[in-house]
Amino acid sequence: MLSTSPNQQAAKHTHVIRLFPMIIAKALASVVLFLMMAYIAGMAYEKMYHPEPATLAYKLIRGFDLNWEENVPAFFSSAILLLASLLLVTIARLKKSYGTERRKWGILGSVFLFMAIDESLQIHEYVSKVVRPMLVSDLSGLLYWAWVVPYGVLVLAAVAFFLPFVWRLPSKTRTLFILSGAMFVAGALGLELFEGYFYVRYGYDHIYNLVLYCMEEVLEMSGVVLFIYALLDYMVLLKAQVLFVPDKHK
Repeated sequence: MLSTSPNQQAAKHTHVIRLFPMIIAKALASVVLFLMMAYIAGMAYEKMYHPEPATLAYKLIRGFDLNWEENVPAFFSSAILLLASLLLVTIARLKKSYGTERRKWGILGSVFLFMAIDESLQIHEYVSKVVRPMLVSDLSGLLYWAWVVPYGVLVLAAVAFFLPFVWRLPSKTRTLFILSGAMFVAGALGLELFEGYFYVRYGYDHIYNLVLYCMEEVLEMSGVVLFIYALLDYMVLLKAQVLFVPDKHK
């Protein structure tokens, strides 16, 4: 008579949930596309009909405004940054030995956690208020959003610190990391310079800035979505599995 061990019996009743990196990335990208279209539609409606602040139309427009705080796009941006942070910490835990590589995965996870908090609390806006009076010149408005100065220095330091680590990753992962990082920085820092320039000349609601706000946020969110795909794809290479186990005390 054949008998089965408790582990074999448990395996028979294991429920497997399969997560496909590309499907997850496409779902997140669809949300980015929806938010972009909602923003464009809202801006077009506002320019044509000028709804009053008390109206439902105005509230809906602000609710999907890519350059607004505490709304749907801001929540989504914070959520995907937090997801990236959790994936990075998970990968760090998957590394068997606690060495330099494992530490850098963990540090990168902490960086994304800070970015998620910054996106939620708008820390960089407070940094601008502190740094702007210290600048000798804002370069005709390019540095009006003065947070780009200290954050730009931090980005350069991060590139120098993480580049050797990224270069040792598998070819596909390395390419996706670099591409997603370039997209995010181009949106968050690069376009922010031009937004300051046009803000000083034409104000907040000028068409130039409205277009730049859209490009900036879409680039940022798309960069994070691509990064999440890169992390999930790398976890597939590691043959990562997530198991939920019962509490030992029960």
